[in-house]
Amino acid sequence: MDSYDALYGSRFLAATDLKTPVSAVIDRIEQKTFARDGGPARRKAILHFRNKTKGVVLNKTNAITLSSAFGKDFSAWIGKSVTIKPENTTFSGKVVMALRLYPAQGAASHPPPSEPLESAHDEMSDEIPW
Repeated sequence: MDSYDALYGSRFLAATDLKTPVSAVIDRIEQKTFARDGGPARRKAILHFRNKTKGVVLNKTNAITLSSAFGKDFSAWIGKSVTIKPENTTFSGKVVMALRLYPAQGAASHPPPSEPLESAHDEMSDEIPW
């Protein structure tokens, strides 16, 4: 039987989905417009990862961090390794959990998805079902 989170959880990765940092390889990036109650709609990038079902909505803090390492052209980010960490941050004066993305140590490009990923597969064999 499916869990509550599987049925009602978000289709995007959240800090509460992770207990420890994980490594992932960027597979593709799409853009989506999100409407906010009473506020203007905003266009955001969504990172999708190899062998993962949930994407990450890229906030400005994470976009700045990754663009400093990978450049501002999103297409150059494909195949790059990142470390995703749940961290405390301050939002509206309150401490909340958030996802922080960092270039993985030695974040070199990985081969395109059509090629075998022998060493990257070991890195991606975590037990987290996202």
